[in-house]
Amino acid sequence: MTDVIASFDRVAPTYLAHAGVQEALAGWLAEWLPKSRAGRALEVGSGPGVFTRRILPWNGTLLATDASRAMCATGRSALPAAKWRTMVAEKPVPGPWDWIFSSSMLQWSEDPAAVFAAWRKRLAPGGRVLAGLFSSGSLEEWGAIAGEAPLRWRTREEWRILIEASGLRLLRDGEERRTVFHSSAAAFLRSLHGTGAAPRRRLPPSRLRQLLREYEDRHRTPEGVPTSWSFYRFEATC
Repeated sequence: MTDVIASFDRVAPTYLAHAGVQEALAGWLAEWLPKSRAGRALEVGSGPGVFTRRILPWNGTLLATDASRAMCATGRSALPAAKWRTMVAEKPVPGPWDWIFSSSMLQWSEDPAAVFAAWRKRLAPGGRVLAGLFSSGSLEEWGAIAGEAPLRWRTREEWRILIEASGLRLLRDGEERRTVFHSSAAAFLRSLHGTGAAPRRRLPPSRLRQLLREYEDRHRTPEGVPTSWSFYRFEATC
């Protein structure tokens, strides 16, 4: 996890320039934001504020958090209406919280069940969790060629099991497929690096160039080089 945090620290100043798919997920998740924007709210994995700006304006406490200090500094500068604090998802700030929000973070968790259990303990009676993440089927074109992905993708069914096992009660959930087109396979890879999604170099340069050429040969269309993403969102309560 240290490598992941360091990767996000590095890209914090330029993250938003590459975060098209994260913006899309945040917009889709925001459709389920409460009509009454009020109460005590904790956002986990805020990054520089992609979803935070969709939560605002908020009537009450809105604490935006991230494990990356650089991300928090960038977010604090852009969105001072929220309070900002460095925090890891597994150790949430004591509440109790009426809402816990999270967008584009949970897929990075090594132990989501522990994260959900920790969040449940911090919720106020009747409090809610509203979260969106990337699920199984994301980056499938690259995975088929490279034989690996930046992280482990879980299915909708796996996420449901993890949510319920933590003691949270699932109220609603949904999944949606999106395709993003890039001008080239290299541009696709730059977008991953630009959002911190490739924290470690796993392939030698010659092998990487070979894979990028193969990606182009297999998948290029008149619209560009496609990348598939699967979005998953859910609302749960304690």
